[in-house]
Amino acid sequence: MSDVPKYSYSSDDVIKAFDEIYPTLFADKTAETIPKLLITAGVEGSGKTYLLEKSLLPSGKYGNYIRLYLPEYRKKHPRYDDMIELGVLHAYEHSEAFARELGSKIFANALSYGYNIIMECAFDDIGFAGLAKFVPGYQLEVHVVGCNHAFAHLSSIKRAFSSLQKQEMERFVSYSRLESSISNAPAVLVAFEFIAKTVSGSQIFLYERGLGTLSERVLRAHSRYTLDANGNLNEASTLQPYVYSAYDTILRRSVYSMEERDEMVKECHLQLLKTSQYDKQVPDFVYNDLYSYITKYVYR
Repeated sequence: MSDVPKYSYSSDDVIKAFDEIYPTLFADKTAETIPKLLITAGVEGSGKTYLLEKSLLPSGKYGNYIRLYLPEYRKKHPRYDDMIELGVLHAYEHSEAFARELGSKIFANALSYGYNIIMECAFDDIGFAGLAKFVPGYQLEVHVVGCNHAFAHLSSIKRAFSSLQKQEMERFVSYSRLESSISNAPAVLVAFEFIAKTVSGSQIFLYERGLGTLSERVLRAHSRYTLDANGNLNEASTLQPYVYSAYDTILRRSVYSMEERDEMVKECHLQLLKTSQYDKQVPDFVYNDLYSYITKYVYR
């Protein structure tokens, strides 16, 4: 197998990309007395981006926010035209470092002006656990989407095939990579909760997604935090209060019922049918992972 091409870029390329998107991204944005940080969090395939784009942003509440990442930012890579010749999966993989560096520059600039910010977190970087030192005084609104390991992994595979069909920027996530992200979740979510409890008005929402009727997320817990004049913390909720253990419980749910097992087996077969159309682009591990789920959940 030939060596994968290397796509170098410089810090000047990142600055150039930032300068190009700055006029549109920062247009008409104003700093508020209490800056706000909207976070959608969940492992790959959980549906956090769908929640952001289909529910939160259409509400109209976030027009004064700076969004740190959009797929089109990857096209600013100086070698993007070369990458895309080998497909959207290839372009996604090899523009990742550039997109993260550009996002960091957008983040730093937004912070310097005290602007409201929109951040997506897939737990794929333990650095999210250190967020507190960057956002003192920010009021948090965190939307956490929880789902079990198998559902999240299958959902990420379905999303990748959908992106291939639409020629959108995405990737296939291996089970080992998903597990690595899951291992970061406790530290990251505890850090988010800590920050939320330091600024009045901060909120955390917890949703569950899964098989069957849970294909549409369900709100499971919510907490709103306020501090009185003496700095004492008060927590209010119209549902179950948010605690990390509630997320962990969702994460560890098993595929148990006959209906859930049937759905897993069916969906895995449907995804395997799609591999023939994209056999030169689909990583080998996808075949193995899908067959593993079939043998695990087939009802005998």
